[in-house]
Amino acid sequence: VPVSADEADNQVVMQWGSTETQIVGPMAHHELLWRIDGADLNRGADVAGHRGYFLKGWGVRLNQALINYGLDFLQDQCQYTALQTPYFMNPDVMAKTAQLEEFDEALYKVVGEKNEEKYLIATSEQPSSAFHAGEWLEEKQLPLRYVGYSTCFRKEAGGHGRDNWGIFRVHQFEKIEQFCITIPEKSWEMHEEMIEISQKFYRALGIPYRVVNIVSGDLNNAAAKKYDLEGWFPGMKEFRELVSASNCTDYQARSLEVRCGTKREDEVSKRYVHMLNAGRLVSRNERISRTCFCF
Repeated sequence: VPVSADEADNQVVMQWGSTETQIVGPMAHHELLWRIDGADLNRGADVAGHRGYFLKGWGVRLNQALINYGLDFLQDQCQYTALQTPYFMNPDVMAKTAQLEEFDEALYKVVGEKNEEKYLIATSEQPSSAFHAGEWLEEKQLPLRYVGYSTCFRKEAGGHGRDNWGIFRVHQFEKIEQFCITIPEKSWEMHEEMIEISQKFYRALGIPYRVVNIVSGDLNNAAAKKYDLEGWFPGMKEFRELVSASNCTDYQARSLEVRCGTKREDEVSKRYVHMLNAGRLVSRNERISRTCFCF
């Protein structure tokens, strides 16, 4: 992990594909969506407020095609088990998996009957990490490879004034997420496997990308190491994050009490599983335009 607080020190591990384009004056994603009548942003804002949107016509079909391809890719080619997760979580469970800053910057709270509180998920990683909460897994069961599929909800409180055009940094989006559980000795091997799977996915789509090793100052409390896969956006003439793959080691497992190995009466120390995630394999709807039109 590069030790720095400056994202300019992020280490480019590798790059694939050409950033040259044969298109004269490549367009931004919101212009392309307008040309195919694939979204209505004005009516979306009228109905849902800032960053609200309707997908329509080919935008809907393209979104569903990407979701289905992502699920098929991970289930059929990579032997992942699909999880369609709950959209909300109990506060006590969310507190064991979400970062403290997420409660202010990302999470929506809803209140139901008798003032019952729930939190809408910001990523399927959150309910997926709690799928085995309180369980003791045998080592022969591991690794477990899940692909979480969900609609996600984010305040994007920290994104004010950024990416205001189109459907970047929206409050509601669909997401495909790799989530894996391993024995401690195998988590770094799994981390490399997960980012390689993400690369295979985007190579299959023909999208140029680079893999970046993120500096220590940009890691959250859970992640011991994080790779970002950044796709090339010709309309912006820059790389933008498409995948974020983190090895959280036993950080989440300790809070959620997910252990591994044979339970023994004379056990002195607890042995926790390691948890890893690679989010945004098919994530947020700006990928719709990027995938099909901008290369």
